[in-house]
Order: sequence, then C-alpha cells, then structure tokens
Amino acid sequence: MTTLESITQKKFPVSLYLILGAALIGLSHVTYGVDYLGWFASVPFLLYLSKTNGFKSRLLFFLAFFLGWSLAIYKIISDPIPAVLLVLYSLPISIMQFSGYIIWARTKKYRMVLFPLMMVILEWIQYTYTPFASWGAAAYTQLDSPIIAQSVSLFGIAGLSFIIYFMNAGITEVILTKKINRIVAPALVLTVLLLWGSFRLDNSRAVGTETITIAAIGTDSDIGGLPLPEAEKNLSDIAGVFNRTRIAASQGAELIVWNEAAFYILKEDEDSLIKSVQDLALEVNSTIVVAYVVPTQEEEFKYENKYLFVTNTGHIDHSYLKHEPVPGEPAIKGTSEQKVVAQKGVNIGGAICYDYDFPHVAGENKKAGSDVVALPSSDWRGIDPIHTQMAAFRAIEQGYSVVRSTRFGLSAAITPYGVMKAQMSSFDNNDKILVTDLPSQSVTTLYSIIGDLFIWLCIGLLIILCYLEYKTRKPAENL
Repeated sequence: MTTLESITQKKFPVSLYLILGAALIGLSHVTYGVDYLGWFASVPFLLYLSKTNGFKSRLLFFLAFFLGWSLAIYKIISDPIPAVLLVLYSLPISIMQFSGYIIWARTKKYRMVLFPLMMVILEWIQYTYTPFASWGAAAYTQLDSPIIAQSVSLFGIAGLSFIIYFMNAGITEVILTKKINRIVAPALVLTVLLLWGSFRLDNSRAVGTETITIAAIGTDSDIGGLPLPEAEKNLSDIAGVFNRTRIAASQGAELIVWNEAAFYILKEDEDSLIKSVQDLALEVNSTIVVAYVVPTQEEEFKYENKYLFVTNTGHIDHSYLKHEPVPGEPAIKGTSEQKVVAQKGVNIGGAICYDYDFPHVAGENKKAGSDVVALPSSDWRGIDPIHTQMAAFRAIEQGYSVVRSTRFGLSAAITPYGVMKAQMSSFDNNDKILVTDLPSQSVTTLYSIIGDLFIWLCIGLLIILCYLEYKTRKPAENL
C-alpha cells in the first residue's frame, strides 16, 4: 500500500503516538517551552484516539497524557520547591483536559470545532474556579511570540488557546482524511491574527504617550517559612530596601514597588514599621508599594502576605492581602475589592504575584480603573522568567502597564502591549534597582470590555454542535 495512512501506520505504531504525544506536551508547555511545537502538540494524541477504542486504550492515553504533563511540570521543580508539586499540578491538569480529548474520540462530523471548544472551556473552568490558575493553558505556549500574543487583547487567553487547538484539530483531520482543505480555516484565522498583531504592535511604537517613572526594588530576604530569619538579618533586609528606595527616588522614580515578602515583621512591631515607611515616602516624595509578610501563628504556620499602598504624602491609602495564595502557601486569603489610587493623574492598582495567574483578578483591576498595576512577586528558578511573561499577557488583555517586582526571578516594567520596557533578574549581580518609564495611561481592549463573553459563546456553540452531532451520528462506538 502507498497511501499516507498505510505509510503512517508502518512508521508510527499506535504506541509511538503516545510516546510522541507525551514528549510534545512536555516540550511545548511551561518553562523552556518551544513555542512552535504548541501548534501540533496534541496531534499524536488525537491520532491515537482516532485509531483505537476500548477502556484499555483510554487508560493508556490518560497515563501517557499524565506523563506528558508531568514532564512539563518537572521543568519548574527546583529548590526550594518540593517534588510533590509535580503531581499537585500535572494530575489536575491531566484530569481537567482529558474529557476534551474524549469528546474528539466520541464525535465525527463536528469534532474539528468541538475539540477546541471543549478545551478552552475546560481551561477557563480551571483558571476561574480552581486554585491551579491558568497554568497549562495552550495560549502560554506562545509567550515568546509577541505578535501572536496581541490576540489576547481580543478574547483573552481563551481566544488564543482556541486557535491553537483548532490548528491541532485541523492538522489531524488533514492526516486522517487526506483533505488539505481541512487546514484552511485555522490557517486563515492564524494569518489574520498575525497580520493584526503585527499592526497593533508596530502602531504602539509609532505614537507618543504620557509616561510615569517607576522602580522595582529587590530585597536580600530569603524568607520562605519556618524558621524565620534571624532578627539581625531581617533588620538588614529592611534597611536594604529602604536604602534602595532612596536611590530609586533620587533617580526620579515616582512609583516604587518592592518585592513580595521583602522581609517579615512581627505583629507587635508593624505599627512602628508603618510609621517608618510613611516617613520614607515623605522623605523621597514618591509613592511606595511596601510588600512584606506578617506571621500570625507558628503552630500550623500562617501569615499575612500583604502590601501597603503609601502615597508620596505619607498617607496609607489601603492594605492588600494576597487574594490567591499558591496551593499549600500558608497565607491568609484576602477578600477586599480591588482599589486604585490616583497619583498625579495616574490610576494605580495592585495585586500580588500568583493573583495574576487568574485573568479575572487582572480584570478586576481594569474595572477599578487602573492605568498602572503594581505587582510585588516572588518566584523561584524553575518558573523564571515564564511567570513574568504570563503577567505580560495580563497587561495585553487589559491594556495597562504592569510593574512586576520579583524576588528570586525576573522583575520587569511591562507596557500595555506586553513589551518589557526594562527587566532585571535577581539572579544577576546587580544593585537590585530597576528604574524606567512606562505608559501612564491605559488603552482600551476588546477583552477588557466583553470579558468572558467569548467563553459563553463557546459554551452555547458547544451545546448546539453536541446536539447536532447526537442527531446525525452513527451508533456510538464503544470507548
């Protein structure tokens, strides 16, 4: 036989589809991801499901799929993160996305559209209703592609994930049906998005804009739980961020953002600290987002992971507790509404690190009127710099600037178009002071207006197509 199918079957026994699929998932997602692999990473798994059936087949698929995600998550495991985090993330992601692939296997006529519909809905459920945030979203395979990244300003990461899954389904259909026209629709959509993204990004560089001078200030603190650093070391850490704040202000910084957990302060000493930062803001005549932790109990260790928003007049406008602690982080969950503070005509909002792995939190900042968002953060080597790049997607989605000041990772000043105007790695030998200008006024994006409307349209279309598939399909094959 000389058909494409026979050649494919000779060269790729079905078991090899599982191996190749696991490898592509592992290589295309998370840290060290190869962006172009994302456009066909699902294809081997879809081919496997189209050529097999039965319970054993589906079990083997799930195990291979879980292996692929375990390989992807393994890349972010580094000191001080325990290996248990691998299963904590790879298993829920695998379970969540499994049904999307089974929809592919159970349908025929509309499966090329049903697959991306189901997958983006499952991703949305994960980052809206579970603590695992948006990790594993297909859109993040394109973090190194600034032109295609502009598409998230239209429909959020769901829109970009949709076209990626649509392309995967189209390639699979071409292989299975030998009909090249099956790739036309996804290829056309991708071409339009590339042209539009290129225009949007180039146009943003061709116009002038009002700016604000910002600074990201690093800390020497390595606080991460019990035991707490010695008091003398902690006082040195506090003195360090105070001195760097003075230097940044002398270089013209109007907004100064400290790292998440820049130091710890005991509850009984917090009032004294507050007085000191008020005096500091008055001294340097700058607005400071002061981030630190306050241990609240040692047994079943708990702490407040917070920032204070201190205006250049020394006024404490508000405090903010991290709204979305990382699973396992012993932080008290914040529930307050997002606030903005007007400083010299610029509306400044804020959040803390993992909060920005949830697109709806960034949307709340936009609804509050933010032009610039201060984002104290703390990473580890395994998620550096991808975690900062993920925050850049929030900037593009909502159309505002982001100052991500990062301990154990990449600090960056991010424009409303996701461009890192300046960046500084805490792993480099530097003075831990980043000063630059950022656009001080937000831009309007379609996504910031319609929010998750695209998802609800996907849900509606999924229901319609499932009904039509049910009405027209042949007797269902056994799984």
